[in-house]
Amino acid sequence: MPTYPRRVAAVALLAPLCVVTACTAPKAPSLSADDTVRAAQALLTDRCLTRQGLTPPRPGQSPSDSEEQRRVTDALFGTGRAELSLTLPSGHEIRQHTDGCLAQAQERLYGDQERWFRASTTVNNLKNRAPAGERTAYRELRAHAVRTARTILQSAHEKGTSR
Repeated sequence: MPTYPRRVAAVALLAPLCVVTACTAPKAPSLSADDTVRAAQALLTDRCLTRQGLTPPRPGQSPSDSEEQRRVTDALFGTGRAELSLTLPSGHEIRQHTDGCLAQAQERLYGDQERWFRASTTVNNLKNRAPAGERTAYRELRAHAVRTARTILQSAHEKGTSR
């Protein structure tokens, strides 16, 4: 059989497959729950920094200068006096800002940054000694964050805007 008819036959056999696969929506890569939340948080914080004209930090990449590094740090973590604080039974005080890109990402993912701060700080530091109410809040907020993160990442994947 000449080469040309073989190509026609191959195209005829593969065309339906191409049409079927082209019609299905692309799927975002499958990640663990922790990785899903981390990836969505990184995406949200990168977008926030970019909107402010800043370059998001990358591992192994140093900022162009110390002033740029300070601006990125301030935008990422917030400035001034920390609005959220929690004193642990050990006496250690944990504080966090509500005005940085990280705080905005947490608010979007968890739905309630202040409640997430309290629950995660308590559970992460006291483990199984954390009060039952805080452990329940942690599980609920974490599940909310995973669902929200999947939606954010799927949307970014479909739009081709992973950063």
